[in-house]
Amino acid sequence: DARVGYKSKTQSFYGYKAEICQTTDGSLITSVTVEPGSYVDGSNFKDHLDMTLQSGLKLTSVYGDKAYFRADILNMIKEKEALSYIPVSASAYKIDEELFSYNKDSDQWFCVMGNETVKVKFRTQKQNSKVRKLLDYSFEREHCRNCPRRAECIGKSKRIARTLTVSVNTPELYEYSQRAKTPEFLEEYRKRAKIEPKNAELKRFHGLNRAKG
Repeated sequence: DARVGYKSKTQSFYGYKAEICQTTDGSLITSVTVEPGSYVDGSNFKDHLDMTLQSGLKLTSVYGDKAYFRADILNMIKEKEALSYIPVSASAYKIDEELFSYNKDSDQWFCVMGNETVKVKFRTQKQNSKVRKLLDYSFEREHCRNCPRRAECIGKSKRIARTLTVSVNTPELYEYSQRAKTPEFLEEYRKRAKIEPKNAELKRFHGLNRAKG
């Protein structure tokens, strides 16, 4: 059945979505799935990946818009030893990098005032019938106690030190976020735009603009 979907927060449509995977060289379609308009982009990513590999193509890079910036998709691409060129989505990665930076080797976060985390604790949290895996990073107490930005950072909390709670995937996504800012990444990502002419061709010449039943 058709469903209501959204192209933006204010622009809706009633119908279907076609999700397409194509080559960047030659724009050959390797897989297509059709879903109701309410379909969440990327939900069929594994199917597209499998169909593309079955075609015999060698996968070296994968390009997508922000909707595909999800840990499960990035991990699937990594498992195939390919590179991801997908821009960072603020809804999936919520670290303010103007305030915090991360060191992968020591597994520590650093704040803009020079403080660093001294311990990390794993925990789970139930939210909307789903279980979230979280990491609680605790900053050094005395530095937080005497920090001139304490009120701004911690507010009225009675805690001495700031705790930074992130998803278990956030440390890895931080590394990806740094790569996504490089000129090489930005230049390579431009290849993703080749999907738009193909969308236009399918709608204009092959009837994909209207569903008939």
